[in-house]
Amino acid sequence: MIPPLRSAHRLRPLIAASFLCASLSTAAAQGPATESQAHGAPLTKRSAVVSVYHHVSEQTPASTSLSPARFEQHLAHLRDTGYAILPLPALLDALAYGTELADNAVAITFDDGYESIYENAFPLLQAYDYPFTLFVSTGPIDRGQAGYLTWDEIREMVAAGVSVGNHGTEHASLIVLDSAAMREDIEAAQQRIDAELGNQPKLFAYPYGEYNPEAKALLAELGYRGLAQNSGAIGPHSDPQALPRFPLAGLYSELEGVKQKYATLAFDVTRSAQESPISTLDAPRSTLQFAPSEDYDLSSINCFDEGAAIALEWSEATTGLVTLMPTARDRGRRWHYICTARQRGKQRYYWYSVPWFDPSQPQ
Repeated sequence: MIPPLRSAHRLRPLIAASFLCASLSTAAAQGPATESQAHGAPLTKRSAVVSVYHHVSEQTPASTSLSPARFEQHLAHLRDTGYAILPLPALLDALAYGTELADNAVAITFDDGYESIYENAFPLLQAYDYPFTLFVSTGPIDRGQAGYLTWDEIREMVAAGVSVGNHGTEHASLIVLDSAAMREDIEAAQQRIDAELGNQPKLFAYPYGEYNPEAKALLAELGYRGLAQNSGAIGPHSDPQALPRFPLAGLYSELEGVKQKYATLAFDVTRSAQESPISTLDAPRSTLQFAPSEDYDLSSINCFDEGAAIALEWSEATTGLVTLMPTARDRGRRWHYICTARQRGKQRYYWYSVPWFDPSQPQ
């Protein structure tokens, strides 16, 4: 049973979204944020968390599912803690244009287009007045494949304010496609989405969260923002074609962990431009540049590889240039390193992850 919502709770997301849209109208006329504008607001005001869910059901694969009751626990926590839940396109525009956000801004997304989103998640999200974005693979929907949404159901959600993003035609990993096949897959899916729903924002969620430099370059050329599945908060220096999201299903759906992840903040950090996330090595190194901050000490940054601490080699300790030196271990197809630092005087953590993909390994 969904508890009745007080009017202040019901109006908060709508008021926040309206205020943000007004702010963005002014910002859009001024163009994207400059470097000085991006650094003008405190880190907590230029950071946001995007979550990703797949199935909201007890009858689907456990690793990508959570029960409707568990999902409602997540929503109730966001409401009771006063999070600002924003539409993903507006949230990303705010970060791009240097518009200040609430220090607890969140966007909710779903990948693949499974029927449990309409049957179980959508009614809950409507009850809490929370916007969300749905990323769909168009092939299964066009075929009427069992377990997937129908276009009529998606149209109903769009009419209620849901935005729909591109997840390819057949959920094929882009890292196994050549550039022509990538382009065809993305454009064919977008044509079907726009034909069924009207023009939708240019957002692409990488199938399996996998991408390579070629995929990122193509998304940039086509005018898309790219959403991945490695963990971390989003900030003004996040790569717009490889934005992190927190997967919150299966083992990662436990409420205590969810509370910590929704509260995370984005480091001002960049990964070496020469570094590709594609690797067949068992201990690939990564070079990161952390910007110094009054909100955390560079010396408090710790990085982890599957829970084990990674040795850090600081090239310039005062300016934040560091190389991650992991230990060799057996790898699957996807893994990532996680770096965190506790916010000074608070219980929140800055969080950044470095994703790796090995296309020689099976899915």
